[in-house]
Amino acid sequence: MNRPSEVLTFQPLGEFTLPPTPADETIRRFAENIWRTLRREKEDPFISDDSLRIATTRKLNKIVPPPSCGPLLAEMKETFSDWTQDPEPAHWMQLVVLPPCDHSNVVRSWATEGDHVIIEPPDRQSILNGTADVSLPESTGEGVIVIPRLEEWFIRHRNGLILLRRLLDHLAMMQRHCVIGCNSWAWGFFEKTVGADLVLPIGVTLHAFDADRLHAWFSNLVESGEAEGKVFRLNKNGEDIFQLNGEEGSPKSDYLMTLAARSLGIPWVAWHLWRSSLRLAPKDNNRIADQFPGEQALWVAELDDFHLPKNHVSTALLALHALLLHHSLTAEELSIVLPSVDESNLLVALLEAEFVQRDGDNYYCCPTAYPTIRQCLNDAGFPLDRL
Repeated sequence: MNRPSEVLTFQPLGEFTLPPTPADETIRRFAENIWRTLRREKEDPFISDDSLRIATTRKLNKIVPPPSCGPLLAEMKETFSDWTQDPEPAHWMQLVVLPPCDHSNVVRSWATEGDHVIIEPPDRQSILNGTADVSLPESTGEGVIVIPRLEEWFIRHRNGLILLRRLLDHLAMMQRHCVIGCNSWAWGFFEKTVGADLVLPIGVTLHAFDADRLHAWFSNLVESGEAEGKVFRLNKNGEDIFQLNGEEGSPKSDYLMTLAARSLGIPWVAWHLWRSSLRLAPKDNNRIADQFPGEQALWVAELDDFHLPKNHVSTALLALHALLLHHSLTAEELSIVLPSVDESNLLVALLEAEFVQRDGDNYYCCPTAYPTIRQCLNDAGFPLDRL
């Protein structure tokens, strides 16, 4: 099942290519709309969703262990290994622009692994009231300075960009290796509002995770977890999602190709979607026992479609757009960013619909819902990110 994966280097911003959608998936979605209109039943799956058992988060962590960023740490290390050792590089700064919903914080993880100097952002209240200041190490010297999330240095408010402008002024004077991470939505905003692209160099970003890259990564994850030796089969037809056409061929099932397209080629989105679809086999199922005797299988349910709450769609999109720009916000901060929106009931509805998740006081966009969020924002005419 396992194939060696190539360690790539990051590519220039603007060259990201979305994985293709399989023809069968396009036809399926079109057909489902027709069946839904005509109220016809879909073909019976090999094993119904209702009969499968949902695995707990603890169980999933053992079956498919985190983190959700795949080989990106190795790729980032490969990208900057020569540059970090160069005493007089052509550019002292490097900009890494990544898709949103990166809860593993790839740039911070890379900095921690490399023992680089991480610069922490001030709290957003001090950004708003003007008491926050830029405190960077010496502008010349040895060692790499890392700002993992540039989006945490601002808040979208009339006073919320002052600190970011000061930070960019300081960075412009640096003659020391410095890596700045930023999510793609915030970077597009910073280009337009503060001309950040005039200070920072052309960014780099990841290569999209297509079916082959997902196969190499996921099969490695499986072999490092408790699922080693188990088969991952689709509940709709019993296909093994990791089975290849020949020893070095592409996957026989189009599941990973569909997943790559649905996840927009973003590794952590694909990882969360895949994990959320994993199911445990029903007990004492004769059909499984007869078809796959003696086999230990995990079942992969169809990918869920996400739907925004029907009421207040426009305000929900405003809130989701704000969360993408900032990576995370508290309810109080969201009310500052969107003063005309009553965030209390809205956040409850978005949590219930699994568009948003909560960690303490902070709210984030769910990785599994991100493709739907992006499409809804696009349909509503919001400016989109660019990789």
